Parts: sequence; structure tokens; C-alpha cells
Amino acid sequence: MKLFPDEAKKKRFMKRGLPAIFAVAWTPIVWMAIAALLGPVLERIVPAWQLVFVVIATATALAMVGVVRFFRFMGLKVFGESD
Repeated sequence: MKLFPDEAKKKRFMKRGLPAIFAVAWTPIVWMAIAALLGPVLERIVPAWQLVFVVIATATALAMVGVVRFFRFMGLKVFGESD
């Protein structure tokens, strides 16, 4: 039994599903890296840890959106835009 019996379904999953799975899998790793780099600096600058949390969460979300868009762009450039 094949996971994707139709080639079109496989391509559709590769274009839409894999970036979402990538983002879910890598977000905690990016979160830890940003927290390790920016956390100590922000802790000294910003008085409330809640605000530090919001800044790190926002930076992580922006980084993941940028990385996913970059990989989509590179994937379309390498594999073509045709369905």
C-alpha cells in the first residue's frame, strides 16, 4: 500500500505539507537558539520576564516564517513552479 497513490497528491503534499511539518519540528530548536543568544541580553535590558518571553516568541515566529518562505522559494527555483 502506497502512502500517496496519486502523483498529484504527492506533489501537493510536498509543496504544502512539508513546510508546515518543518516549521513545527524546528520551532523549538530555533526558540532555544534565540533564547540562548538574546535571553541574557534582554534580561538585563527589559525589567519583566514576560516581555522578554514575548520578544523571543515574536523573533522565533518571524525567523520561522522567513526560513519557511526561503525554503519554499528555493524549492520552487530548483524543482520548478509547474504542478
